Amino acid sequence: MLFGARTVHCGMFVALVACSSEGGSPTQSSMTSSGQSAPPPAQGSGTSMSSGTLPSSSGTTTNTEPVVDAASSGTTPATTPEASTEQDTATNDGPIVTVIPEGGGGSGDGGGFPPGLRYNDFTCSWVLGIHTTAEWFMAGFTTVVDGTRWQASGIEMAQFQWANAGYGGWNPAGAMNPCKVNSKTPDRIVFCGVDTGSTTVQAYLTEYAAAMNNIKTKFPSVKRVDIMTTAVGPGDMECLGANRSGSSFIRPVQNQAITQTVTMFHGFAFECPRWEVASCKDFGLCPHISAAANAALAMTMGQWFIAH
Repeated sequence: MLFGARTVHCGMFVALVACSSEGGSPTQSSMTSSGQSAPPPAQGSGTSMSSGTLPSSSGTTTNTEPVVDAASSGTTPATTPEASTEQDTATNDGPIVTVIPEGGGGSGDGGGFPPGLRYNDFTCSWVLGIHTTAEWFMAGFTTVVDGTRWQASGIEMAQFQWANAGYGGWNPAGAMNPCKVNSKTPDRIVFCGVDTGSTTVQAYLTEYAAAMNNIKTKFPSVKRVDIMTTAVGPGDMECLGANRSGSSFIRPVQNQAITQTVTMFHGFAFECPRWEVASCKDFGLCPHISAAANAALAMTMGQWFIAH
């Protein structure tokens, strides 16, 4: 088994969304799995009732800024500037993040849905991310889970455009392996957002909150969102020497923002484990990984989602 899944405990949340080209930070433990190749990506074509000042957080960022996603076949995109080393300081003067409440009643946690809705509770789960999302999804994932209930959109160069309600990637019509039922009205989304520019928890949190609110508005059928990242190096440490090593790990500020997003959208958003490759040699043009590593990741993720 090549992959390790570092389980993250976030109160009511525990969840997923693997994707494509980003960087991050060291954190938790590991479990492993193993794998094969993937096809090209598919192209993606309320009124606030409560709001709050962005939670205060801080973290010094010294890691190299991750770069944009690109197909593993070709040209290496231009690198982005180094991440700022300035400390993140969310204050009362910062942007306001609005949380759209759940529609419908129910005595469940957070947004009106009980926490812990699981695999068999959903008719259509939509994996929404970038190019690397398509790679592991088509590397055997649908043979582990019930493939009739899972679809994916791995959009080339999507980056973090998900905060934009008008972004074409929100259209499920172009999804790979469309769900047998409810393909256009999924009830679960596995979300992988990639951002090469943000350097603070506050900036990431603003984007994640906007994406969650877009999901609530556009797809009221969705009962659960699992937030995931791209696969990372062992220990979520940068694989120095790898091609585009800045995309071989997830920066601490992004990890913190995911955790805070799950807290804000309690009972609706859940945090996935950090899936690790067995070796830095599994990376090609980071965050793209080898065919065998993708097959291993597909197996590990499939097993995790069956349990959740």
